[in-house]
Amino acid sequence: MAVIVDLVRKNPHWGISIASRDKKTPAASVYGAVWFTVDSPHMPVWCRVKRAVMQVFYQLLFVAAGLLVCGVVVLVLRYRRRHQDEETKEVYHLVERIIDIMKRHNDECQVNKSLEPYLAIPHVRDMLIPLQLRRKKQGVWDKSVKFLAANESRIREETQHVKGEEFAVWRWIGGFPSNGKNKVWQGQAFGENCDVGYNLLPYSPTNCLKIRNMFDADVECGQDWHIYVQDAILEKCKENKGILHLAVDKTSKEGCVYMKCMTPDAAGEAYRALHGWWFDGNLVTVKYLRLERYHERFPDAANSTVPLVPSNNKMRSLSQPYHRSPLERS
Repeated sequence: MAVIVDLVRKNPHWGISIASRDKKTPAASVYGAVWFTVDSPHMPVWCRVKRAVMQVFYQLLFVAAGLLVCGVVVLVLRYRRRHQDEETKEVYHLVERIIDIMKRHNDECQVNKSLEPYLAIPHVRDMLIPLQLRRKKQGVWDKSVKFLAANESRIREETQHVKGEEFAVWRWIGGFPSNGKNKVWQGQAFGENCDVGYNLLPYSPTNCLKIRNMFDADVECGQDWHIYVQDAILEKCKENKGILHLAVDKTSKEGCVYMKCMTPDAAGEAYRALHGWWFDGNLVTVKYLRLERYHERFPDAANSTVPLVPSNNKMRSLSQPYHRSPLERS
């Protein structure tokens, strides 16, 4: 070993250096020599190509690993967002069905006086959610109950004894007499920027709409309350210049208003402006109707060609700040 070190030192033109254990510090003596390094190694072309290919391969592998991690993160975030959107739709739909059940039960109580004017909350849940799905849907149900307690004034929660056992129950108390003048839009059920309303279609299949829960026929009074309902819709859709016909079904138990627009796009704009909003304490829902069916019900609508505008410019229905629901704040 000493002879080799001595030869290397005497022939610096060989381009060989002697290093200590850390491979960087030159060896101070023969006994400290551990590594020999070639300053300018001569490598065959194949070795150079192989070395370059491996360097590129490792760099690409590092980049691919980074892209893979980013892709997984994006997929997880999309899954969480889709899951939240689907859950919100379920809550929305469940709230609608609960309100319908309570309305129907109240109507039945008016006919059959032997019925109790309330329903146990667990009983309503059992009516809506199959047994095999109750544990899975418990979170959706809890959010629906919370949402109704915070936003639906027509349903009151109380405690009653049902067949000897104490239950939390819902009682339909309806609304108070109204002449329509104080009806206002109160905000969107799941946030003003939410686009996940139940049954929200990516396109507009027709230019006619059926709008539910705009009023409660049992409590409306006065001769022109329906005018205020029409004005509220036109004020909410004030940017929409394609509404040609509106009809308020004054006897509807569902508070229905029918709308015909100039084009399917105009109907889609009205749909997005109204569906899933609170109006006068009611959760408004909208669905599309076929043009032929609309004209069968309202023949005069076939001749409507002039866009409608509110009966005045006071914008009463937009006079209060929008309410933010607990689900939007959570």
